[in-house]
Amino acid sequence: MIRKMRLTAALACAAALATAAGTAVLASEDASAGTATAAAPAASSVVPRCLKQHLSAGLHGSQAGLGNRGLLLTLTNSGNSSCSLDGYPGLGLENGTHHVLPSHTHWGGTYFDQDPGRHVIVLSPGETASADVAYFSGTGGSSDSVATYLEVTPPNAARHLSVPIPGAPVRIDHGRLFVTAMARHTPDNQ
Repeated sequence: MIRKMRLTAALACAAALATAAGTAVLASEDASAGTATAAAPAASSVVPRCLKQHLSAGLHGSQAGLGNRGLLLTLTNSGNSSCSLDGYPGLGLENGTHHVLPSHTHWGGTYFDQDPGRHVIVLSPGETASADVAYFSGTGGSSDSVATYLEVTPPNAARHLSVPIPGAPVRIDHGRLFVTAMARHTPDNQ
């Protein structure tokens, strides 16, 4: 019994020494890597995520091809401090009286644009991020959604903004929407 306790204590002591040595090595590597590199991950992790109250949304442009339609979705930081976006916006459809319509959103590439992949974007006040939104025009069948507004939920948020769809009302085949991940916006995208 005493032997078992000594062995356990020795193993615990060895583990503590290994942890302390590993921490010292990591600390010296961080110090030699420079302050800017070490501070970058910490800075982005303390920036709060963008929520509905921090953003304004818009739909811009017009893409068309073989029955497909597309728009550029923008989210602009309308708040007074930086916030972050990470991933894909949630989308939904509403009719002219803001009643929710059946819809399903597919995350990834669209008919018009490849998916840039999910990554953190920090938006300073006034800065914009964008995503490509696409759908197939409905054929007039009963399974089509006839939408006037697009519900836009910022990535990792629970509340949405409603944005008028240009040229609405529009028919959307089976309510299926396709959207890329949010990406850093450039003026060329508008």
